[in-house]
Amino acid sequence: MSSVPERRRHPRIPVSWPVRLWVDDEALLGRAEDASRHGLWVTAPPTTSLKLGKVCWIDVLSEEFGSFTVAGEVRHIAGRRVGLETTRPVPIGGHDRA
Repeated sequence: MSSVPERRRHPRIPVSWPVRLWVDDEALLGRAEDASRHGLWVTAPPTTSLKLGKVCWIDVLSEEFGSFTVAGEVRHIAGRRVGLETTRPVPIGGHDRA
């Protein structure tokens, strides 16, 4: 069995952050499960609004880093799990705060 080569530019860290995804005018409540410097892996209710390439706003409520909002492009969808590449760094470390 061969493993899939790692394509991420930045390592993921496990998180458990409540999020609100704004897709057009629809707000979806979900939870970020992984974060990297330029991405989030989110579990959200199934919807036809989220499509590959769609850009949405993500409001994140993090106890560690406070609340923040980033724009993200949908890069992967697997059932209720959505991978988003963010347009600016996600503040996952003290030096990343915007």
